[in-house]
Amino acid sequence: MGISTRFIALLVLAISLSYVNFAVAGKRYHVHISNGLNNYQKLTIHCKSGDDDLGWHVIPVSLEWNWTFRANFFGSTLYWCNMSWSKHQGSFEVFVMNYSMLQKCDFKECFWSARDDGLYLENDSDGSWLKLYNWTSVN
Repeated sequence: MGISTRFIALLVLAISLSYVNFAVAGKRYHVHISNGLNNYQKLTIHCKSGDDDLGWHVIPVSLEWNWTFRANFFGSTLYWCNMSWSKHQGSFEVFVMNYSMLQKCDFKECFWSARDDGLYLENDSDGSWLKLYNWTSVN
């Protein structure tokens, strides 16, 4: 293999490996978390990433809290939230830079609903709600 052929092969490989990063680098995403709990239970959340601490928020029933951010160049953006209500709690990844989640979020906007039996993500392709997480009971 000649030098120019090797160079082209390496260039194609580099572009292929970084395609996801270039496709998402700097793209804006929006995450919504709504309180779908029964009996007027308030949902307390604390969301963060490796770079941002979004603070504590209390969400009344039927309302939501949301934020917008830009994906990092490396395609490693991750947000997680600690959530609690009554005698239930959990720590959940609410945005992960992977194809499965991006597809469910229509590659732009994730809609989560905290319900009595767990945390649901709306599948944008068909409008269904997918239960992804269960609560942990605390005494």
